[in-house]
Amino acid sequence: MDSFLKQYCSKEWQQFVDYHKKTIVFEPNSFIFREGDTVKGVYIINQGKAKVFFTNLDEGRQTIVRLASDGYIIGHRGFGGNWKYPVSALTYTKTKVTFIPIDIFNTIARANAEFTYQLMMFFAEELRHSEENNNLIPVKSKIAKAILMNFSVFGGQENDPYLLNYTISRKDYAAIVNTTYESVIRVLSELNKSKIIETQAKSIRILDIHKLTEIASQTFFEQSQPV
Repeated sequence: MDSFLKQYCSKEWQQFVDYHKKTIVFEPNSFIFREGDTVKGVYIINQGKAKVFFTNLDEGRQTIVRLASDGYIIGHRGFGGNWKYPVSALTYTKTKVTFIPIDIFNTIARANAEFTYQLMMFFAEELRHSEENNNLIPVKSKIAKAILMNFSVFGGQENDPYLLNYTISRKDYAAIVNTTYESVIRVLSELNKSKIIETQAKSIRILDIHKLTEIASQTFFEQSQPV
């Protein structure tokens, strides 16, 4: 997947970025940046997999706000305010990123109207997804949505397209949904028995993506309606 820069910036501005950017390689389970760090720039994942999360200090657990893979931009949540990252980014696998210093990124944004517009749409879409993940959505629907997120971001295997290429841990599913580990296990078991997914050790294969999508879109109100 091409990044925002490749999609919406001219070749001349891409060359400008190429001159100033840095390429950094992170090993698995490494922090790209940490919650509370001063914002120095943004990162574009060239190759690899990561999660973006914050820590709930009262409960002492993570809440995952986003998964990221090739072409994804991360670090933008620290823009404005006190210019501190409100989230952390941690790699799942060996991950190569492009780092763009904040002054260079700001120069690009001011000079490229299409790039800035598309970035604004991206921010709006992220905000919409965050607002959708509320208490009006049943845990089962949230977990179905998390499976689809895992599938959308990391894809399926080449020879088995609905077997998730990289399945995040059950603990991380709980962190996305903001529920307990036990609830995740229970719902995955239900979906497995209903032949909507198939669990193979730690891996997940989607058997009925249409039904899974239908479950992901349900609210408590819809669930309460007569069939």
